[in-house]
Amino acid sequence: MSFFCRLTRKHYWCTPHRSADKRLIQVCYECGAERPVSGFQDEVAMERFNHSVASAKAEAAKLSSLRMAEESAQTSASQERIAVGQGRASKFLLIK
Repeated sequence: MSFFCRLTRKHYWCTPHRSADKRLIQVCYECGAERPVSGFQDEVAMERFNHSVASAKAEAAKLSSLRMAEESAQTSASQERIAVGQGRASKFLLIK
């Protein structure tokens, strides 16, 4: 415990983060003491993560279906041939 933590009898905890062994912990800014974070915060974080992944997958599926419809409309409208080595530009979607 640092001198400041001893005088005030308080710790100033940082935001929860993962340690090297994948536990959810908080560290005191002053003395460096660690404490485990309750499981409730861990469950809420996982629920938010799962929700964001599910919404990203739904958005990707919606965009790909729109793209496929757009491409089929383009190919049916114009049947021009493309030389070898040339291609149409493709759009890519990155999901983290």
